[in-house]
Amino acid sequence: MIGFLTDWGLKSHYVGVAKSVIKRINPSAEIIDITHEIEPFNVRKASHVLYRASLDFPPSTVFLVVVDYGVGTARKAIVMKTKNDLFFVAPDNGVLTVVAEEYGVSEIREIENKELFYKKNPSFTFHGRDIFAPVAAHLDMGLPMEKVGERLLSYEILKMKKPTLKENCVIGEVAVLDTFGNVSTNISFEMFMNLGVDFDDVVRVKTGKREYKATVTRAFGDVERGELLVHPDSAGFLEVAVNMGDASKVLSVKEGDEIEICR
Repeated sequence: MIGFLTDWGLKSHYVGVAKSVIKRINPSAEIIDITHEIEPFNVRKASHVLYRASLDFPPSTVFLVVVDYGVGTARKAIVMKTKNDLFFVAPDNGVLTVVAEEYGVSEIREIENKELFYKKNPSFTFHGRDIFAPVAAHLDMGLPMEKVGERLLSYEILKMKKPTLKENCVIGEVAVLDTFGNVSTNISFEMFMNLGVDFDDVVRVKTGKREYKATVTRAFGDVERGELLVHPDSAGFLEVAVNMGDASKVLSVKEGDEIEICR
C-alpha cells in the first residue's frame, strides 16, 4: 500500500502522472490519497498531517510525501524506515519531523540508485514523478532499503515547540488548521487531562496576549452554536473549535503559533 501526500492540488495533472508512473512499475500497487491540498510549501503542516494520517495505515505501508519547495537543489531525496515498520519517501526538508519523533527512526537512506528512476535524466522540477514515485513503487514491491542508496546518519528536522505542562497550564503549538477552521494542537488530550480537568469544565485558551474561555466537551454540538470549545480530535490531540464556526478566525492563529490552555 502507498499513502500519497502532496501540496500539488488537483487542478493540475501532477497527481495523475505520478500515479501512472507507480502503476507502470507496480501494476498491483494500491494507492491511497491522503491529501493533495496541503498549502503550497507548508512543510510544517504536512509533517503533522502525515503523522496523524499514518496512525490508521497498516505496517509496511510506503508513504510518498512530496512537499518539495527545494526541488532541483542540493537538498537530499531520502527513504526513512521507522521503528514501527513504515516507510517514507520524501525530500529531506523536515517533512518527516513528526513521524521520526513519534515512531523513532530505524534507518535512513539517500536515494542514489539511478536504476530506480523513471527517467535516466530526471526533470529538474518534477522529482515527484521521476524519483520519488518510482522509488515508492519499488519499495512497495519489496525492494530492500540497501538497494536505494547509502545510509545516512542525520536528517533535517523542523523546530517545533514540544508540549509541556506548567503549573495549571499546558503549552504547545498550533499543528493543523482544517477546512472548518478547527485549531488542532500538538498537545495530546491525555496530557491536557493531566491538569485535572473534566468534561463540561471551563478553561482558558491563550494565544499571544489574548485569552478566551472555552468548554471542555466530547463533541462540537455539546455547546451552543458559536461557542468556543476544546475537545479530543480524531487523532487524540487537543483541538480548539467553535460549534458551527471558525476557531482559527476567532483566535487569530496560524500553524506554528504557540497556544496555551489553562484551568
